[in-house]
Amino acid sequence: MGKKPVVVVNGKAREDALAYLAEHVEIRQWTEATKMPRETLKEWLREADGLWSVRPLDIDGDLVKDAPNLKVVAQPSVGYDNVKVDELTAAGIPFGNTPGVLNETVAELAFTLIASASRRIYENMNFVTDGQWPKQPTGCVVGKDLSRRTLGIIGMGGIGVSISRRARAFGMTVLYNNRHPRNDDNLYMTTYKSLDELLALSDVVCVMAPLTDETYHMCDAEFFKEMKSDALFVNVGRGKIVDTDALVDALNNGEIDYAALDVTDPEPFPADHPLLKTGKALIVPHIGSYTDRTRYEMCILTADNIIAGVNQKPLPACVNEEVNYKE
Repeated sequence: MGKKPVVVVNGKAREDALAYLAEHVEIRQWTEATKMPRETLKEWLREADGLWSVRPLDIDGDLVKDAPNLKVVAQPSVGYDNVKVDELTAAGIPFGNTPGVLNETVAELAFTLIASASRRIYENMNFVTDGQWPKQPTGCVVGKDLSRRTLGIIGMGGIGVSISRRARAFGMTVLYNNRHPRNDDNLYMTTYKSLDELLALSDVVCVMAPLTDETYHMCDAEFFKEMKSDALFVNVGRGKIVDTDALVDALNNGEIDYAALDVTDPEPFPADHPLLKTGKALIVPHIGSYTDRTRYEMCILTADNIIAGVNQKPLPACVNEEVNYKE
């Protein structure tokens, strides 16, 4: 029996998924509490066949240039703004991510934020826990309906489609903006609009776009000025899509009504940030896919990507298909 391929894991990962991976490869894992030094990682990669990426990690041509045996890089996420995919492609290394398995979970979280923020669940919970209800029986915070209101989704990928399905079940009109209008049966009663039209018409604006050079700080001062003054802004895409200072100003100036965020810039988000001082924001710590079942499925798919790659078989989920292995 030949020697197993070596896979480097540069930090903490799910033990059950690593146990599954270890049936097929030899794992070399960084187990220190501190972030793995980049130079140490580069040294380990000299002898590696695969890399399981644990974020934060910037992956580029420099990281892999002295890794002659490296056959695959994979990480358990849909987004890969930390990866220079073109540089991996130039090096002939396929990169695997985990699309699809988290669509419904992230959509659930996005719609939970929409519903919770619209009905001011956080403030009304505090009204009870702070002991205000007996003192002010009618002093709770008034919310907004979802039915007969309009949701605008920016970035209509698989997660956006799942959000639109939930919104329609709640009686909302759904609009969307994408790089290109979609022409498929998944978008029943969901209408394409230009970005300007979507912002002007939507009572709730939900960002689901990926982070790219084009979307970086797309949600800036002018963006918020185009929204309705009583609108809710929701971001479940990437934090850097939003100019956080512009969002603070928009809330303080009454240009929009409220914000609900799963992703922020910066991350982690400091408790003394001016956005929290507005009293008009509901923020959770990037938990869109953070359920046990979904994280397990993401990590198993990552393992499957790596097992395929080290054996020079096609990755089940490959971003740069042009260098994916063939059967």
